Amino acid sequence: MKTAHKLIIGDALDELPKLPAESVDLVFADPPYNMSKKRGLGWKYSKHITMQEEWDMFSKDEYFQFNQKWIKECLRTLKHGGSLWICGSFHNIYQVGFILQHLEDVKINNSIVWFKPNAQPNITCRMFTESTEHLIWASKNGKGKKWKFNYELMKKLNEGKQMRNVWNIPLTPKSEKWAGAHPTQKPMELLRRVILACTAEGDTVLDPFVGSGTTSVVAKMLNRNSIGIEKEKKYLPIIEKRLNPPQRKIGEETIVEIV
Repeated sequence: MKTAHKLIIGDALDELPKLPAESVDLVFADPPYNMSKKRGLGWKYSKHITMQEEWDMFSKDEYFQFNQKWIKECLRTLKHGGSLWICGSFHNIYQVGFILQHLEDVKINNSIVWFKPNAQPNITCRMFTESTEHLIWASKNGKGKKWKFNYELMKKLNEGKQMRNVWNIPLTPKSEKWAGAHPTQKPMELLRRVILACTAEGDTVLDPFVGSGTTSVVAKMLNRNSIGIEKEKKYLPIIEKRLNPPQRKIGEETIVEIV
């Protein structure tokens, strides 16, 4: 199946309002968590430095307003019966949930716990080691439409048993970072479950913070269309490489519309 993939280079707050209302079937958002430190935080046993990305730094008021704006716009673009998935950690997920609970026609269906069995050690040694992230699955209900959930497929993927809301998925392997580095790249297995759970072939998936392009890559693999918005131009070559890997067969090149 031929699918279409569009990459928009720009700020999500500027670009989302340009998309048509009720035009996408699923939104997957991995927004800034507001966890970056201006000078970072080192660990004496490693060269690892915590997040120091400018795009991940907000004041408390700025961050709340930012989350309200992009969530509102994502829901506007989402069809009734469509799903909104949002990733987070304790830095942002409670605020995201609070915002969603105060919006009409929005239902929170599940909170998914993503357990990372190979999580990085705690740098400060002053608290428990963070080994999870969280995903909120909400749906936009209205016009008599309810959310889509491919229950039988999820059960099949879980060896014939109901899939639980705790997902054991390792951190993104090096084999998925061959095209270049991104500090918050999500593993393809995480996106595979989300997209398979709530869409059908030919549906359109929107990612307003597409980063290294994982959402677009997995959407292509699963015969879904995609729209990705990315603020940082430096990640565009990574996305293009991943959508058109060197090992592709002749005639299999993905046509990517870049705006």
